[in-house]
Parts: sequence; structure tokens; C-alpha cells
Amino acid sequence: MTLSLSAPSSSSLLVASGDLVYIREKNTLILNNSQVAIDLLEKRARIYSDRETSLAVKLLSQSLMYAALYGLEIGYEDPLAQNTILLPGFPALERFPWLRFMPSSFPGCEFKRAVNECAQGLDDIETIPFDKAVNNLKTGAGTSLVAELALENKGRPELIELIKTMGTNGFIAAADTTMSSIGSFRLTTFEDRQSLPYVEAIYREIMRLHPPLPLGINHVLTEDDFYMGYHIPKGCIVVPNIWAMNRDPNVYSEPDKFIPEPFLDSPDGPFTSINNIYTFGFGRRVCVGRYMGDNTVWLAIASVLATLDLRKAKDNEGNEVDIPGEYTQTFFRHPKPYRCCIRPRDARASELILAAAGGV
Repeated sequence: MTLSLSAPSSSSLLVASGDLVYIREKNTLILNNSQVAIDLLEKRARIYSDRETSLAVKLLSQSLMYAALYGLEIGYEDPLAQNTILLPGFPALERFPWLRFMPSSFPGCEFKRAVNECAQGLDDIETIPFDKAVNNLKTGAGTSLVAELALENKGRPELIELIKTMGTNGFIAAADTTMSSIGSFRLTTFEDRQSLPYVEAIYREIMRLHPPLPLGINHVLTEDDFYMGYHIPKGCIVVPNIWAMNRDPNVYSEPDKFIPEPFLDSPDGPFTSINNIYTFGFGRRVCVGRYMGDNTVWLAIASVLATLDLRKAKDNEGNEVDIPGEYTQTFFRHPKPYRCCIRPRDARASELILAAAGGV
């Protein structure tokens, strides 16, 4: 099934819908409340941690199976195929399964071309960095966890494939969280984090207000369950509505505004557990790269604030150009391109930036 990925302009619709919204036709349960998500997806993680497998995933795995002729054995339950659940769905295929047998030129079958491109892209994502890492270790140019594991398991192709997947999963999970929030700049050190509470509050507020995955990652129930008097059937797709949880008016007085100060004023301060950042998900399907993503996003924010002057861009007449604040409406929510003015604060800051960028 495919849900609309468009984020609402306010939380009023979400409040009116209630904490739990069940879509009978799709056997889908949407969770709009963080405590409900914790009760089900974390406290009952044993039965709420299965994955949803769509026809698109199965079709992708079939195309990958041809690679078995060349020594690569990947079934639809392997991590490489399963991770494609993160790709946007194909609504026409979900509604009309017989389309899978039609040629790609047939109206509505454009997904077949996309599947082939995804298969090649996923293979490149795993193979290219893996080969470079192994070559660097052999030539003495550098070492890495993936390369060392590959060397230890040389001659065991089934483990080599698992090692490739391990590296890709961690990177993709952390990288998209990072890139959808701030880009690729980095400076300062992690040792400064505890002494910068306001930067921490800014980071937490960014992750709250603009979650990269507004609807989180789907969970599938493996057996019948009951909650608050409701029967939740086996096989139900459970969607944690991160957008609604992060904009709960019962928790945030002005949920649609960027206000970091409440994190400073809370009894525990801004330095609470990473598990309190709902953007990273819940239970056993929590983001596998959350610690890397958490550190990298915070580091980029701290570095930018320490060295750069950020201002609105100006048009030809010298008037400031407003930043629209628009985001893409896809599975991963990214800010759309916008004009702005970014300058080093001073000569020293410029030197630090160039040093961090390797002199580029």
C-alpha cells in the first residue's frame, strides 16, 4: 500500500483524527501519539517489529536473482532487497498486480524501468565503496571496519555479501538523516557538545520540527493484539506518524514554530536520551544509523554557528529575498533549494573552514 506523503500544514487535522486511526481497506493503523507508539512499538516490540513486503520489493528481488548466474545469491528476504522498502512505492502495481506481466512500454508500467534502475543503483551502492575499502587496505592507503572484516572472511562469499550490506545499511540510514537536515559541512569537535546546551536545543528542535521521515518506518503486527479496548488484527501495518507526535499541541505550546528554548527549560535539560528523538523511530525498527546521524547533524550545526554568518539573499534592488521554507513531499523529506547568503565570520573562520575541507 502507499500512503500520501504530504505533510499537513497544521496539526488540527491530526488532533481531530485521534491518537489511533485505522484504515480498514488497507488494514493499516496510524499512530498519532508518542505514548501510544511507545506502548505498542517499544513495549510490545516482539510482535510489532515485522516488515511490510510489497510487490515492488518482490519484483526487484526477481531482477536481482539473475545475478546469481554470476555468483551472487540474493533472495527477496535478503537485506539488499528488503532495504528497498525505503524506496517510494508504486501505487498502480499495488492496486493492479497483473501489471507486473506487461511490458514497460504499457501505460502504467513505468515502474518496471524504475525497478531495474533501483537494482543497479543498490548494487553500485554496496559494491563500489566496498571494493575501494578493500583495495585501500591491500595497498596500505587506509583501513576500515568493512575492509578488515572482509579480509578476515576471505573465501566465504556468503559472509562477504553480509559485510557489504552491513556497511551500506549503516551509511544510508545515517547519511539521509544527515543530508536531509543540513548538508555536508562539518567542523568543531564532539568534546564540546556538553558545554553547548543551546546548540543542543537547536538540534533537537530541528529534528522535531522537520523530521526527514514524517511517517516513519512501517511496522507489521505478527499476531492479534488488543490495546485500549481495540482489536488490532495480525498483519496490520502500523505507521508511526512522527509528524503528528512532534507537533502535539499538548506537549508543544506553539508546535508549528521553531522555538528551541523549551528544551533548555525542561527539568532534564536538552541532553536527554537519543531515544527521546522520535524522528529516529521506535522499537526494533529504530534507525540503525541514529548515533552516526545524531553526531553528524549536531556537529554540522555547531560548526556552522561557530564560523559562518547566515543571512537572507538580496535581489538586484538590494531587497532581502524571503526563504520560502518549502520541502519535498517524498518518503524522505528534504528542503527545496533556496537563495541565501553564507559568509565566513572573519579571516580566522575562513581558515578553519578551508582546513576542515582539506584546503579546497
